[in-house]
Amino acid sequence: MAGRSAPRSNIRMKAVVIDIGALRADRVGCYGYHRPTTPAIDALAAEGLRCDAAFSSDATTAGARAALFSGRFGLETGIVTDGLAGDVIEGHTPVSVHGMHAPRPLLQELLAAHGVRTAAITPFGRQPASWFYHGWCDVLDPWCARTPAEVTARDVNAVALPWLETNAGRDFLLYLTYNDLYSRADTPLDEHAAAHGTHLASFGEAPVPDESSIAAHLELHAAFAPRAHRRPTREALWKLSHDYDARLRAVDDRAAEVLRHIDALGIREQTAVIVTSDHGVMFGECGCYGGHIAAHYHCIRLPLVVRAPRMAKPGVMNGMCYGLDISATLCELAGIERPAGYQGRSLFQLAAEGRHGGRDCVVCGHGQYTAQRAILSDGWKLNRTWHAGFWQFPDTSLYHTASDTAEGDDRAAAEPDRVRELLRKMKQWMDECRGDQPDPLARIACQEPPGFLRFGQELRARVRRGELRAPEGYQGRWA
Repeated sequence: MAGRSAPRSNIRMKAVVIDIGALRADRVGCYGYHRPTTPAIDALAAEGLRCDAAFSSDATTAGARAALFSGRFGLETGIVTDGLAGDVIEGHTPVSVHGMHAPRPLLQELLAAHGVRTAAITPFGRQPASWFYHGWCDVLDPWCARTPAEVTARDVNAVALPWLETNAGRDFLLYLTYNDLYSRADTPLDEHAAAHGTHLASFGEAPVPDESSIAAHLELHAAFAPRAHRRPTREALWKLSHDYDARLRAVDDRAAEVLRHIDALGIREQTAVIVTSDHGVMFGECGCYGGHIAAHYHCIRLPLVVRAPRMAKPGVMNGMCYGLDISATLCELAGIERPAGYQGRSLFQLAAEGRHGGRDCVVCGHGQYTAQRAILSDGWKLNRTWHAGFWQFPDTSLYHTASDTAEGDDRAAAEPDRVRELLRKMKQWMDECRGDQPDPLARIACQEPPGFLRFGQELRARVRRGELRAPEGYQGRWA
């Protein structure tokens, strides 16, 4: 076809990306966790590159994965939340229309156009995210009769391992999602009990807040009723934390199964493996247990581990990076020029540039339960909140995350100059990234976040009945 360059014939790329939904970085052993939740991921990190300051640009499932496969921020794609608002991606320039030098193709279609067999084994597209299906050679949805949250890593591997056997002799990208950490299925817990016993005695104590912390959390979250039966107990929170770790160990076992299969097929030396997540979760921070409700540090921070052929040496990258940098990284591994519209950079180039890697800040957003954007720079984190949802977030808050990752000590009043400077940098970043696009988080705030709308009617009724306390400053909204 006129106007298109021919696909390159010298691509030599095999890559597996394992995307573990809702994986909090500090629950991973190689990120300092004291329980042995992730021996396979830890071993992978010891052989490759561990990114210590990786962040999700758009900390919802659809937002993060749109960023990963488009190589662009949600500010430009328009996807900053889940549900119908995450079903259409803006600015996409398909290779089938714009040719091999399309400025904003999806990663999977770009690689496929260059002769790479691309496959996604995931129920993610049913979120809904119809844009996700574009450009793959194979999309294999395990157990379509189940909801996405009921599909386990074992289900995914049952499809992934035969696919690897079939395609081991060619260039490929295999993308897997494991949903077990927020699954309603008991299978991961059953697997863990069979493999490691019914109790995590060897794990040591699960991190659980004390009674005074629980009492403080009750004041932060509108969905906590003042009645005793609504008060979370330490026993319930221990079980929540314990179950999360058990599910993670079961997921790690499935990741280990994929790694062993790669070895058995004799393609270890040719295959890059990337393990990451879409976002983290909160365990008591801001009064939230087991959810991701804002651009909080533990929601936006990602585990990100890469083992790749021809890596100079294993190591740790302390410079800031994004999950969306994976797209540029895979382009480099495939020997393909990064598309002009991609906003990420290769992790290998960032690592080679040292601590700052060319970035003096990262900006991350969340639009599911709140409408909030955060900027991190030099150990500080500023949050700008347009809609606080069920929580009592101030419009602007500042935290020294180098010493306060829980975001418990708001320093905004004590550091006005720093607040102004970070707000200036955030605005500059927005102006540079979005072009003529309206801010999708501002739109979400006006319409109210989808997660807030989902539960808002019920909670308003409970406030009117006196079963819940409306947060201070929200009495009008909750009436």
